[in-house]
Amino acid sequence: MPDSPTPLEPALAEMGRRWQESGIPTLYVGGDASASRERARCIRAFLYPRPTIDVASIEPIDLPGPGGPLPCRVVRPQGPAIGTVLFFHGGGWVLGDLDSHEAHCTRLAAECQAVVLNVGYRLAPEHPFPAAAEDAMAALRWAFDRADRLGGHGKPVAVAGDSAGGNLAAVAALHARDGGLPLCAQLLIYAATDMTRRLDPDIARWYFGERIDEQRADWRASPALATRHTGLAPAIIGVGQHDFLYQDNLAYAERLRAAGVPLQLREYPELNHGFFSFTKVSTGSLHAAQQLCADLRRHLTEAAA
Repeated sequence: MPDSPTPLEPALAEMGRRWQESGIPTLYVGGDASASRERARCIRAFLYPRPTIDVASIEPIDLPGPGGPLPCRVVRPQGPAIGTVLFFHGGGWVLGDLDSHEAHCTRLAAECQAVVLNVGYRLAPEHPFPAAAEDAMAALRWAFDRADRLGGHGKPVAVAGDSAGGNLAAVAALHARDGGLPLCAQLLIYAATDMTRRLDPDIARWYFGERIDEQRADWRASPALATRHTGLAPAIIGVGQHDFLYQDNLAYAERLRAAGVPLQLREYPELNHGFFSFTKVSTGSLHAAQQLCADLRRHLTEAAA
């Protein structure tokens, strides 16, 4: 964080106060992933219900994945699509699902005028690293092979994700470059990109198991540690200055910039981690989400021209 940050937006500070006064523990405390998932669902309903954003349709679909079928949803915008966006939800690779981040996908579909593939990758601890990364890469390959079922054959494809999902989007972007898949952009929303810098011990145990030190340095866990970053798709990074991953995001932005990757870095002085989920209760969060969607739409539009 900056030495003298702008105060947290009052609506977000109030949300934090209400959480603290509720007595509900933080999301990852304890040793029961199922209990943490239920706690996360309760917190969302209690503190930041999701907005309703109109789209043409939401269709469930199963993709072939390395560990079996991947449950996904295809979100279609109203009107013709200009491209496809793969979205990977956050939640520390342990929490989150298609429902928890559906509003993220409807916003991306509506504001980017794109078909969004909401990817239900495997979660830890039932499926530890590298299951989630493998699923993200498999979903990306499927999207390029079956573009006619999504935003249209020959139209641009982008990836997006928040937090742990931003990590998977960054991994997918590296995979796209190495596999010759012409990704047009990567939207990384307060993404976790270097697991050697800072890692919650409960997340580490659930995601990496007994091989934490060895596996967190793998580029599929820490895309910041990839051998090279040249040739990656243009990146949009959005992060609040009150985010515990703020410095992580600045460091990854610098790696991309040094590698010559076109970059749009959006810093939000009044926002914290999770703001893309808080758009119904926080004006600043809504404006930031809309700005990031506009950035991504611009990339899709330019690539489609």
